[in-house]
Amino acid sequence: MARADRTDRRKDAEAFVRRWSGRGYEKGEASSFWIDLFQTVLGLDDAIERLQFEVPIKTLASDSSGFIDVHIPSASTIVEMKSSGVDLAKKEMRQGRMVTPAEQARDYANGFPYSLRPRYLIACNFEEMWVYDTARNPLADKPLYRIPLEDLPRQVDVLRFLSGEAKPPEVLAREVSVEAGRIMGRLHEHAERAYGDTSKPSVQHAVSVLLTRLMFLMFAEDAGLLLSAKKDGVRDNLAFRDYVRSWSPENLSTGLKVLFDWLDTKPEDRDPYASEKLRAFPYVNGGLFREKIPIPTLDEDFRHTLIVDGCQEFDWSGVSPTVFGSIFEGALSPDHRRRNGQHFTTPEAIHRVIDPLFLDDLKEKFVDACNRDTAGGARTKALLSLQDEIAAVSVLDPAAGSGNFLTESYLSLRRLENRVLFELSYTGKGAGDQTAFSGGLFSDAMDLQPKVSLANFHGIELEDYACCVARTALWIAEIQADRDTSKVLTVTRPALPLNDYEGIVCANALRIDWNDVVSSDKVTHICGNPPFLGSYRLDAIQKADRKDLFGAGGGVLDYVACWYLKAAEYMGDGPIKAAFVSTNSICQGQQVEPLWRRLFSLGFHIDFAWTTFFWSSEADDPAHVHVVIVGFSKTGEKPRVLHRTREGEAVLCDNINGYLMAAPDWFVTKSTRQASGMPEMSRGCQPTGKSLIMTDDEARGLVDAEPEAARWIRPFSMGKDFVDGEARRCLWLKDATLNDIASMPLVEERVKEVRDFRLASPKAATRKKAATPWLFDEVRDPEGTYIGVPKVTSANRTYIPMGFVTDGMVPGDKLYFIPTGSLFLFGVLMSRFHNAWMRMTCGRLKSDYSYSNTIVYNTFVFPTPNESKKSEVERCAQAVLDARAAHPDSSLAEMYDGISPVPEGATGAQARKFDRFVFSDLKAAHDSLDAAVEAAYGVDFGGDEERIVNHLFGLYAEAVREGER
Repeated sequence: MARADRTDRRKDAEAFVRRWSGRGYEKGEASSFWIDLFQTVLGLDDAIERLQFEVPIKTLASDSSGFIDVHIPSASTIVEMKSSGVDLAKKEMRQGRMVTPAEQARDYANGFPYSLRPRYLIACNFEEMWVYDTARNPLADKPLYRIPLEDLPRQVDVLRFLSGEAKPPEVLAREVSVEAGRIMGRLHEHAERAYGDTSKPSVQHAVSVLLTRLMFLMFAEDAGLLLSAKKDGVRDNLAFRDYVRSWSPENLSTGLKVLFDWLDTKPEDRDPYASEKLRAFPYVNGGLFREKIPIPTLDEDFRHTLIVDGCQEFDWSGVSPTVFGSIFEGALSPDHRRRNGQHFTTPEAIHRVIDPLFLDDLKEKFVDACNRDTAGGARTKALLSLQDEIAAVSVLDPAAGSGNFLTESYLSLRRLENRVLFELSYTGKGAGDQTAFSGGLFSDAMDLQPKVSLANFHGIELEDYACCVARTALWIAEIQADRDTSKVLTVTRPALPLNDYEGIVCANALRIDWNDVVSSDKVTHICGNPPFLGSYRLDAIQKADRKDLFGAGGGVLDYVACWYLKAAEYMGDGPIKAAFVSTNSICQGQQVEPLWRRLFSLGFHIDFAWTTFFWSSEADDPAHVHVVIVGFSKTGEKPRVLHRTREGEAVLCDNINGYLMAAPDWFVTKSTRQASGMPEMSRGCQPTGKSLIMTDDEARGLVDAEPEAARWIRPFSMGKDFVDGEARRCLWLKDATLNDIASMPLVEERVKEVRDFRLASPKAATRKKAATPWLFDEVRDPEGTYIGVPKVTSANRTYIPMGFVTDGMVPGDKLYFIPTGSLFLFGVLMSRFHNAWMRMTCGRLKSDYSYSNTIVYNTFVFPTPNESKKSEVERCAQAVLDARAAHPDSSLAEMYDGISPVPEGATGAQARKFDRFVFSDLKAAHDSLDAAVEAAYGVDFGGDEERIVNHLFGLYAEAVREGER
């Protein structure tokens, strides 16, 4: 993120000028100069990631090779650096030609593929910068700007294009990773064809190991880790491509086995007479190539894809290990992922978890350390202490998947550590802190090295394939992070051989003791996104997992709840903090009490949370999942932070309850009786077999053919039909005899279809109902007037559209009904008071409201007003009905979908501004009804839903206490 304040930028630029005046050695100080410029003057936190140094390039002008001093892909810019005092207009011999620095940069730029060719060229000698725009001047023979160092504070806006007129690094990396995923998908298809029966776990494992090894080798080659030779001063990194080319398709599997053995053999144990192509490869270690796996004969399609698509046409060095791991794992079938609740994650979404969990606090400490007084080494000591604190972060992801949470956590900590190292190693010169610096470079007495280690990142994952991907993604993350560190420190650890890393354990996280993976006293944070499986989608094994943790009382819980309790047991009374992405239903309706009462009773509290939002994904078939994020611990300090996603604000509060409200820890439990003694709300009738249901046209056709059927046909509606105004009909044969049915052959045929449908069911209870196929599976006949309440309705509605039914319509099982004609009851249910309670306690189907008679209606406490206030509610309720009647051609959906949704937590006037009705008379009627219902409760909250819910919780708690007496 770039700073926006012009005055601050100028002051930062002035400080930069003071630091760099009279200095500048091309080879030794170029990287520090540009990192300092990007961080200090441009205010970019990701400067180290944006800048690339000493990038090899082959020029077209002289058919020779050289190195780009500074490449800035995010700004479409390359820089040719010269030492202080070098004349930027003077020509020098470079690659066999006499060229100016700008012409040299132009030659390098022309060495790029046309689509990637940098637009901007900069010649810089520390004393001034000459900026060229090849879009305006392709020859780069005249600079667009000349910026002397001392004029930088006045001309800083000229360099704003460096902040990223082109795509930022994370976008570029993501695009590269998406294409990498497609290449791996094609290789996966070819490999599966070669292996044959991939249903066997051993074969699946072999495929996953083979592909992750190949992916690592392609990355390592493009990242400059496989150095086969030097030519024209530039390393020719084609060891792997040339090796694969040397094997025919029928022998490639043998060649790969030989190569994998070689990569796992220490230099001292290698065959000195091995082929030249094999000797080009370094020792890799890390356990990546240790296991012996079977490799079948691989066809020409596999070989061609590997050589051309993988090695020749694609640059793997820029992959984002966070995103790439997910996309690579996407080679698994979508059905397989959904069955196991796996969903891919973007870095932006991950940061909603890890930033408040640990990263925000560390970044604040970094700013504080940088602002410390330099006298006496206070600043240096604070930065060194912070590096130790960053390195002490130890993360466990007990649902690791492809490792995206671990890789993004690791990379984020390394980025922050690199900033600390940069501040320690260079920018303190001249600032008065003489305890740590000598001649502008960090004193050799204090050996700076990165301390964040992969050993602190642990994962548990059920899928073997994902484990392989996660380990490889973390190795790549380490290599990329070390590459960035090398821009800051002159000495860093070598990329190869890899360190042994076995941090990802393949196991069922709900069946093992997490202490067997890593002792809880060695973990500081737990995070991840456990499987997104609703309670109704669990298989027998998953249900057993849940029962072992929660007992019989956990039968309503989504699968993700198991990770919360398992984490809590692992955390014990220690200082670990945890945060999970979860299906939003664990903080809604009947799931809240069995999960959060249990955790709160163990002493845990919610530290921060994000209310419902759509979980974004980088998969080709992104999952449509609505989630929450909940951070919890026993040690988190107040205030808590509640992120209300619909209105985009963060609220500081003393407590966040299980419903993700800034309110006390109340719980609503389902009840079989209405709390205020109001009429019972029942579920409608379930047909179980479509043949008893008809459209209007089908019903008319049946009556035309069999007129006697008319007496058995009644209106029918599910919840959606009711709201949309769609007319349907049903055969209601409750009082019909078998002779009646036999006298109507077409009706009898429909009855037989229902019988056959039920007999084919795997459920014994449904097969039993085949004995009475003329009846609905569940028969509830609301005689007379009733209020229809749709079970599922859009969250884009401020009010659930309910209505009176007087025509004998049979309600389906997606439509609740209350047998009453009470205007008072209807008015209260249609008010904001009741709808606020509904939003708090109902479940969700995706983001839609899923109403429940036992958890919403039965727990709702009605007001007990005097006759005058009750009459006013009835009058206003009738006005709502009259306003609806004034628009006979509009359905309830059309009337109520015209209202913008009220954001969760919006209050008073803030909430009112979202109520934009299509029909102003209906809006006015609802406003009056809301006011009348508030008066009936004896309050005046002005529609403030948070105050409404708090008031209702108080009434509910009192009702529960009364019921217990």
